[in-house]
Amino acid sequence: MNLDLPWLALGSFASGFGSLYLLAQLQAHWDKPGARWFVATIVTQTVWCFSYGAALLVFDPALRLALEMVSWLGIIWIGFCFLSFALGYTGRTNVLESGWYRGVAVLPLVETALVVTNPLHTVVWQGFRVVPAAGSAGADYAVLPVGLLTIIVAMLFVSFGTLLVFDTVVSYGPLYRREALAVGLSPIPPGAAVLLWAGGIGPVPAVNLTPLLFLPHVALDLYAFVHSDMFEFHPATRRAGERAAIHDIATPVAIVDEQGRVVNLNPAAEQMLAVDKHEALTEPLNGFLGGDDIATDGGSSRVSIEADGRHREYKVQQTALRDETGTQLGYTVVFQDITDEIRRERRLEVLNRFLRHNVRNESVVIQARSELLATELDGDHADYAATIEQSVGRLVDSGQKARTLAEAGADDAGLESVVLADLAAEVIDAAREEYGGSVTVEIPDDLRLTTQPALLEILLTNLVENALQHVPDAVVTVGAKVEGDDVVLTVSDDGPGVPEHELGVLERGRETDLNHGSGIGLWLVRWTATTLEGGLDFDTSDGTTVTVRLPRERTAAEAR
Repeated sequence: MNLDLPWLALGSFASGFGSLYLLAQLQAHWDKPGARWFVATIVTQTVWCFSYGAALLVFDPALRLALEMVSWLGIIWIGFCFLSFALGYTGRTNVLESGWYRGVAVLPLVETALVVTNPLHTVVWQGFRVVPAAGSAGADYAVLPVGLLTIIVAMLFVSFGTLLVFDTVVSYGPLYRREALAVGLSPIPPGAAVLLWAGGIGPVPAVNLTPLLFLPHVALDLYAFVHSDMFEFHPATRRAGERAAIHDIATPVAIVDEQGRVVNLNPAAEQMLAVDKHEALTEPLNGFLGGDDIATDGGSSRVSIEADGRHREYKVQQTALRDETGTQLGYTVVFQDITDEIRRERRLEVLNRFLRHNVRNESVVIQARSELLATELDGDHADYAATIEQSVGRLVDSGQKARTLAEAGADDAGLESVVLADLAAEVIDAAREEYGGSVTVEIPDDLRLTTQPALLEILLTNLVENALQHVPDAVVTVGAKVEGDDVVLTVSDDGPGVPEHELGVLERGRETDLNHGSGIGLWLVRWTATTLEGGLDFDTSDGTTVTVRLPRERTAAEAR
């Protein structure tokens, strides 16, 4: 036994204790993706360091050979375990659990068998002998091609695993930039030591310095994984989320290149097109749409698709795909099924035509006949006829208001500069002529706002009519002023105030059998105010004051 201080052995033991410390520091994260393989990696590293440290103190040939075999097993299994950890940590569990990857596990098993039985066939190394080296028990032998191949496979496993972890951590951006650098650098010292030892190069060729150089590897890993929260925010969640964002959603999504050729389809898109993704790859997407071509220009369109005997309508929205330099690579094409929406629209169109023609015409007939009866009859019978006439009149008025809102659609959606005082004067004159009452206007003559005139007229008309119609001899004040970027419009009356149950229905935004409004006027006010991007407020503490806050300048995008 050499009595010199065994610095190399002490260094190997230090690396072993450092590995145990790293494992202890990350104990709280052992339930995270890839953790069991990380534990296996560190345990393999620890056994390698301690066994080789002991080997450097042993000059007995048989025991020294046995400990050298343990080091070889460390080389073999650390690469496979680290690659498995990298696959699990980065969320590639589909690869980790695949059949072909289980086939890859045969390699370290075969290599293990060859190392353990090498004394019988000497295909991994030959000529083993113990030699003194730097105060330690070195080993001098020739590594044969099978042994070199074993080392190369292990290094490839480590390199690929490191690349996966490094690339994924870099994707976090500047958050883990220094930690990513540490992850990328950590395998370099022990990896270089293995290759130099296998080639018989280095200051002490008879000694494998890899266990000693696990010390900087452990230090870099401690910095990367313990110093930061890299295990708290593991990339498996991010990768699973990115996969679910396209793969698992029920909305059909296609990825195409700039020529419109299919690069990827999610399962919903495969079902929609009745095609297998692998058959569709590199084929033009328009070829599966049944004649309704879409232009790959990043815009939106509609298509009709018939697959498996089902006809569906889709709204198609395209978004350009660009890399980090801004170069356009293709498009994400999202198909939104609007079949039911279109069917509802068509039913509403039929219902609207029915209401506009049949109900209106019949109401006019009833109203005319009730007027005749009211003039011909006396007493209670005349009152009954007058009540019928008034009820039908309210029904006709409500129908007209509903039609007014329905007709204030895309044709009236254009923005114009409106002189509010002029528009208010027209509305007030028409309302006074029909309902009477007193209306005071307090609007500056030069107050203008850019808005949708048709909708603003509906809003103002219903506010004024609501006050004059429901308050006998009403005194109404219509005012407006500018506050910042808004125009604040107010309509006040001296009546009893809008009933609480009416306002409650408006606030909820829906009616029920037990809670509903008595008319459509306030709904028109709410809908038009919302469409005009305005705020609506009711104050019933003294009469009713309705305040509508409208943007003074609207953009074309807001008017859509």
